[in-house]
Amino acid sequence: MSRRARRVAELRAAAERGEAVDAAALERLRRDQRAWAAGAEGERRVADVLAHLTRYGWTVLHDVRWPGRQRANLDHVAIGPGGVFVVDAKNWSGDVRVSPDGLRQNGYGRDAAVEGVSQAAAAVTTLLAPQHRSAVRGVLCLAGQEDQPVVTVQGVTVCGRWQLPEHLLAQPVRLSVYDVVDIARHLDVELGATAPATVPAPRRGGQRTDGRTPRGSAGRTSARAAGRSSSGRAGAIDRRRRRRAALGGALTRLVLWLGAVLFLVNVVLPRMVGG
Repeated sequence: MSRRARRVAELRAAAERGEAVDAAALERLRRDQRAWAAGAEGERRVADVLAHLTRYGWTVLHDVRWPGRQRANLDHVAIGPGGVFVVDAKNWSGDVRVSPDGLRQNGYGRDAAVEGVSQAAAAVTTLLAPQHRSAVRGVLCLAGQEDQPVVTVQGVTVCGRWQLPEHLLAQPVRLSVYDVVDIARHLDVELGATAPATVPAPRRGGQRTDGRTPRGSAGRTSARAAGRSSSGRAGAIDRRRRRRAALGGALTRLVLWLGAVLFLVNVVLPRMVGG
């Protein structure tokens, strides 16, 4: 159960016990809970259609960290021969209208959502090597709109759920198989769980890590002991991170290698034989 759902249940139980409950606050929580549930369902639907890309040499990361923002996430990041696509899923209902001039839902402008996708794509771009940055694109996928045609709005691709994998597979090749492996492994590490805080290394000569020198031999002894302890913890954390990164990289390479083989068998060879 989500935090919002738990809070709604607590307020409802308090009202049933006859306790005073802020009706407006309860309604806001219910509204937020419904919006959160709808958004989660939209992300699941988009993840399901993106799963079809793996057989063609793509890797998809789900619900990862937004670089530079502590409380924001990216719904999906798809990495494949056609490039790196930051996909934001919107499970909007009602009348959704898309044109090159803008995006509207039930008569309300949704250009802020388009701008959010642009910012997300820009954040991911900064994590890549210069030669790969031009391969990053932003996509806003309308999870509840199955037949929405592909339209570019302010540099962001807007499409329906079923049009998304077809659109990505139709992109010209921008990345080699090796590029896909390296970028997927790199982003898997960079966009994963927040890295543990860096532990300052002890300074020589008994200096404190805040730039001041402790007074007296007791201060120097305490600083050296703290430095040894911090260094040991930092080394253990670093070793664990390297092991996780190595394991994740090996699994990513295996999946992408299998995807490349399937792509050759299912797409390239039939075209060569048919031609």
